[in-house]
Amino acid sequence: MIAGAATGGQVSAATDSDSGEPPVDAGDVFDHLDRAAISVFARDLETGESIADSGSSRPVPPASTTKVLTTATAFDELGPDYRYETTVGVVGDRRNDRVVESLGIVARGDPDVTAADLESLAEAVAETGVRRVTDRLVVDVSAFDDGEHAPAWTLGDAVNSYGSKSSAFVVDHNEVEVTVSRQGNDCEFDVAVEPDSGLIDVDVDVECVDEDRFVTITTTDHWTNTVEVGGRMVPDDEATADVPVGTPNEHAAGVFVRALEEAGVNITPDGGGPEPEVEITDEPIELTEELATHESRPLSAITDGLNDWSYNMVAENIARTVAAERDGVGSWAAWEGILGSALEDAGAETAQIRDGSGLSRHDLASARDVVAMIEWGLEAEWSDTFRETIPIAGEEGTVRNRLTDVEPTVRAKSGSLRGVTCLAGVVEDDEEPIASFAVLAANLTGERASGASPRVDELVAKIADEAT
Repeated sequence: MIAGAATGGQVSAATDSDSGEPPVDAGDVFDHLDRAAISVFARDLETGESIADSGSSRPVPPASTTKVLTTATAFDELGPDYRYETTVGVVGDRRNDRVVESLGIVARGDPDVTAADLESLAEAVAETGVRRVTDRLVVDVSAFDDGEHAPAWTLGDAVNSYGSKSSAFVVDHNEVEVTVSRQGNDCEFDVAVEPDSGLIDVDVDVECVDEDRFVTITTTDHWTNTVEVGGRMVPDDEATADVPVGTPNEHAAGVFVRALEEAGVNITPDGGGPEPEVEITDEPIELTEELATHESRPLSAITDGLNDWSYNMVAENIARTVAAERDGVGSWAAWEGILGSALEDAGAETAQIRDGSGLSRHDLASARDVVAMIEWGLEAEWSDTFRETIPIAGEEGTVRNRLTDVEPTVRAKSGSLRGVTCLAGVVEDDEEPIASFAVLAANLTGERASGASPRVDELVAKIADEAT
């Protein structure tokens, strides 16, 4: 007898209704279960019976499948229709219709802001008639605490584009696109940075050659804005890479200042000075007059892109926003407590998650934990929206080239770390969820690591076939 039946014929994550051995054996795919940490669980959502169960309560790193947990918790706390607001206004006195003392911008952690959005915001300020700021631009970043990376991220993460910093004021995922080109046979280089804040230094140390091209564009110091270009470039060559920004709040402010100038709003202090003055403050500011507000897309749209392409910074900003809306300041410590309560409510008994993205090396969860959270989301009033944020295998995002030959629709969030490969989601029939699953494989080395993703896909294909 099945206890705790959910809406739509689904079964509560805390219950099982097994009549014997599950029909799908993970050992048929993973022939080294005794030499790795494999946690597998899949359940028929109509009957409650297990489809696959191997080490299902074993906690392992869930990697980016964590983002599905973050999405469900954010929808529960904020709602899928939640929108961020970034507001610009007057700080101090308005001297006349065209001149104000200072401009202030209140940044609330919107992870979706682009350089084009800041240009539109600057143009909206200009449309109010303001043309000159006599003191400075003040940027209120008090929504978040002073953390930049979640607990137990590594230095290797911080200098790669997938590890861009979390911040209250964001532009273009806190990355810059750096392009270096060599024109003709001359050993001279053109450098372009987008978006350009004026704060990014590009150090080019490249050898000019006629063959054997090799170019690297990296940053080695995650606390600076210096980009290093090395290697060898041939004539008429070009190289482009995305690089994380060392000081994201300041960088976003710089991009906004340039957008203001382009819109005809100049920050020219009365005392003079070569550059507009910008102040980043972690104290809330008072806007004596609001001039313009940028409103984000709904959270549902942001999380759709998050789960499609696994943007770590976006996940961290969403997590910290949940904490900020609940506790006043966005900290990972507060987020850990909020997510922990959601995990407990869902019946996820062994999970320990410290960030929003799954990049933290302290994160642990079992396959049952991940399935519990997925089913918790499927039972909510926003279940359809939640399910649709999980990409369709063979079509979308990071799983667009996976499970392409599987007949039923499989929505799956992938996850990977060194030695870790994961896939979790739902199987659908006629756009209705019929099974939930999580395959978490860790402690993989050598050939087991390189061949892990195909094995995970093979197991999920067996689960999908059994579900239908």
